[in-house]
Amino acid sequence: MIDEIKHDSTNTDNFIASYFSEMKEKEKRGESTLLDETNLVRVIDNLFAAGTETTSTTILWSLLFVLHNPEVQKKIYQEILEEVGVNRAPTIQDRPKLKYLTAFIMETQRMASLVPFSLIHVCNQDATVAGYTIPKGTQILPNLDAVLMDEKIWGDPRNFRPERFLDEQGNIKNREELIPFSIGRRICLGESLAKMELFLYLSSLFQSFEILPAKDNSIPPIKETFAVVVSPLPFEIRFVERQVNGTK
Repeated sequence: MIDEIKHDSTNTDNFIASYFSEMKEKEKRGESTLLDETNLVRVIDNLFAAGTETTSTTILWSLLFVLHNPEVQKKIYQEILEEVGVNRAPTIQDRPKLKYLTAFIMETQRMASLVPFSLIHVCNQDATVAGYTIPKGTQILPNLDAVLMDEKIWGDPRNFRPERFLDEQGNIKNREELIPFSIGRRICLGESLAKMELFLYLSSLFQSFEILPAKDNSIPPIKETFAVVVSPLPFEIRFVERQVNGTK
């Protein structure tokens, strides 16, 4: 299929074009390479799966959490009114100003703990951790949930409290224990993109809509299902367009 694509070696303005160009160059030089159509399809599939499933599920959790914490939603909207207003959509340049919203996203990622056991890794050499020997070749599942929900670290990990990521002056506290993207050399490559997507989507959403239960006095429970990621059970919700100067 790739051989049928019209190839322009000067076009490297996207991932597929760059991959295709590098693959062709290695073929011309007669070099052995794993850059082929099969791996290209797999990489693209991974990018879509990892980049959409986790972000969309984080958004679902954020909506459920504000249903259970209406005062949090009020604080988010008030901050948006004061720092951005309603005459334009928030941009990524507004992130340093929308500190409470940023803290809210951080708390959502902590409490949702989407991928509690991260991904399977393999120990590439014999290692000793906390007195335990891990032989080379051992498959490892890091327990991120043990950190994200540790009472010794957070005090009240079962309570949804964005303020835990703000200092006394209201500035963001970047706590090293917040590891929803894992840690180390194998940290999620999409961390920066995911943070940007979440900020832009949620800031625009809260600017334009108030999030309410589908039925008055009937808030859906915080319950999850475990699959590729930990997702909330299906729930219904209302998006009520915010009124500005008496108009919608």
